[in-house]
Amino acid sequence: QKESSETIWKRLTRLFRSGPVVRHKIASGEPMTEPRGTAKAYKKELSSLYVHSLASYGQYERLSRYADYQEMEFTPEISSALDIYADEVTAFGDEGRILSIVSRSAEIKAHLETLFFDVLNIEFNAWSWVRNLVKYGDMVLFVDASETNGILNLLPIPINEIEREEGYDKNDPFAVRFRWLTQGNQILENWQMIHFRLLGNDNFLPYGSSVVEPARRIWRQLILIEDAMLVYRIVRSPERRVFYIDVGNINPAEVDQFMEQVKTRLRRNQVVDPNTGRVDLRYNPLSVDEDYFIPTRGDKSSKIETLAGGQFTGDIEDVQYIQNKLFAALKVPKAHLGYEGELGSKATLAQMDVRFARTIERIQKIVVAELNKIAMIHLFMLGYEGEDLTDFELRLANPSTIAEQQKLELWRMKFEIAGSATEGILDRNSIYRKVFNFSNEEIQKIKEGKKMDKLEDLILEGM
Repeated sequence: QKESSETIWKRLTRLFRSGPVVRHKIASGEPMTEPRGTAKAYKKELSSLYVHSLASYGQYERLSRYADYQEMEFTPEISSALDIYADEVTAFGDEGRILSIVSRSAEIKAHLETLFFDVLNIEFNAWSWVRNLVKYGDMVLFVDASETNGILNLLPIPINEIEREEGYDKNDPFAVRFRWLTQGNQILENWQMIHFRLLGNDNFLPYGSSVVEPARRIWRQLILIEDAMLVYRIVRSPERRVFYIDVGNINPAEVDQFMEQVKTRLRRNQVVDPNTGRVDLRYNPLSVDEDYFIPTRGDKSSKIETLAGGQFTGDIEDVQYIQNKLFAALKVPKAHLGYEGELGSKATLAQMDVRFARTIERIQKIVVAELNKIAMIHLFMLGYEGEDLTDFELRLANPSTIAEQQKLELWRMKFEIAGSATEGILDRNSIYRKVFNFSNEEIQKIKEGKKMDKLEDLILEGM
């Protein structure tokens, strides 16, 4: 008999309430509503006033960071870096898909392929999810689910509207729930929210740290130094003229008035309006506002000199210094952003590409962890329980072909060493342990597999 909706929601809440321990709960078959082991030491009374005050301060600090991230996106280098992160994390693999699903059960694999590719359209939506993740450091999706059909949709929610709560339950220190601030502080259980977060910086717990966070201070410096550079070029670049005007025997009190008359005659054109007959002193664009007029007396006659413009308009070493620090903070190779002019060789690009691929792989593991949660919720609603909820593996495509080539080259060298070491030096078990780091169980499985291969070959020969 089909369970009621309320019963399924309660079971989901118990199953996913403590977040990362979901696999332990599934393996043991018992919901971990109580802390076990050393976690019992943290079972204590918590002051709700202190918890809410700390959360309010953290929420205010989050909003200020998110405002900076939104403003930083208008910088072309940072915007391009975010696009590159999203492109690399959601790159298409050899099969032409960004996500590969492996499962021993064909039925579970079919359910998950329908969920991710047909229902959620992950090949289209994953790019925007990942871009917001790397931009803000975390990303939340609201689970729209049905007790009969599983997950129907994932609705993105602005990250500044969600607050994550931990440590609110004295009986379960690992319990997690969310508050939707703009919906009257509505409480949402852990299974109702998919929370992608880039962990690694303790200052931003329980939320994530953006990939552009190390560049916040450098970004401000870059903006200031670029503005200063532009101001210098605008103000100092034009040539200026110095007009030395002979004032003769004019009364000193009338020199200023005389100089204004001279400037008006030199820099403005008189235009008479035919309709009104009024005289309009229009600006003469051939003259420059920053010209200098200096009155002279005595032997010096009236003359005009030209002052040279700024002499350091081509020096941008200081801007490049700050820009290099920005690239180092973003961890994106310069060649990927169009600055390959300073790249020494292709080997250097290959090394940079491998290091960047490791950063991408770390982000992919975070994305896959939440995709696993989505898959577990969907399978649970379809009636699967126990070990069936974890009988699958999700993988994102490797973004770097160079890193993949290095792995294949490492395996080729291992095979060559293993083949040359069998010539009376080491036995097979030693090669398995020393070269390939296989355990005894793995070695036994390999031997049994080789026996099965031999039997199949004999059967084919007999046929």
